[in-house]
Amino acid sequence: MKVLKAILLPIRYAIYGFSFTISTFYSLLCDGINWLLLKIGGTTKFIKTRNFFENQKEHPENFLLTILYLVAILSFINIFVPKNSNTFGTNAQSQVSYEDVSTIETNNDSTSNTENNNNTNYNTNTIIDFTSLKTSNPDTVAYLEVLDTNISYPVVQTTDNDYYLTHDFNKTYSQRGAIFADYRNSFDTLSKNTIIYGHHRLDNTMFGQIDVLFTNDYLQNKDHIILLKTENKTYTFKVFSVYEIDPEVYYLTTSFQSDSSYLDFLNTLKQRSVFNFNEELDANTKIITLSTCNLDNTGRLVVHGKLIGER
Repeated sequence: MKVLKAILLPIRYAIYGFSFTISTFYSLLCDGINWLLLKIGGTTKFIKTRNFFENQKEHPENFLLTILYLVAILSFINIFVPKNSNTFGTNAQSQVSYEDVSTIETNNDSTSNTENNNNTNYNTNTIIDFTSLKTSNPDTVAYLEVLDTNISYPVVQTTDNDYYLTHDFNKTYSQRGAIFADYRNSFDTLSKNTIIYGHHRLDNTMFGQIDVLFTNDYLQNKDHIILLKTENKTYTFKVFSVYEIDPEVYYLTTSFQSDSSYLDFLNTLKQRSVFNFNEELDANTKIITLSTCNLDNTGRLVVHGKLIGER
């Protein structure tokens, strides 16, 4: 019992100290507001307001509750209200928001080509204005579109996989981050596994709509197409695997010792899928991997597509 008292005694004093600090601060705050009101409006006009704050001095716990409510409201706003990255920085003319960069493109209507050797009706002829994108951010390496979702963003790449987790397309600090490629990938000639990351935003920006690819409607009624556009080529991928998994690095492998090890890798990714997309894979298959967090940030949502065409 003595040991328990010895353990609880510092906690008790800490609680007393915290309560005293809150009470004192709150009392001073109420006195300050009363003084300000009296200076501004006199004793008659603000007598009821003054009495209110005088009464509140006896209830410092209300001050603590008010702070907790404000923190909860600000947290809610931070999660659900999209942030406009264009409100930061000193050179507004050179910056664009994600609402802008996701639509910097020009339609080429001179032809109506679709991918060869596939009975599909999706159009790959939209031309991205890479000059404008690279003027805004020289790290731009590609443009990603996931058909049947609102995922349509420029892809940036730097020397690590950390910077763009907390910086947007304009290189401004942002919890939204950017859509960015693994630093190990090449876009002159695609790697066997081209990896692109993005945050799973609750406001449905970035990779927020990747959940669509995990629905039966997407499986049964959509084309399962992902487009990756660079300055010189448009690559078309067809989804062959979607799944949720605990954080790991296996699916992020980019180099392989042999064709056999690569084929084993592809088969593992295919077997993990929650749906059977009936796509064939071989050692010559190149793939794209989209990686994001799940809703509670305890695991990863992963999408893989195989390259079916380029032009």
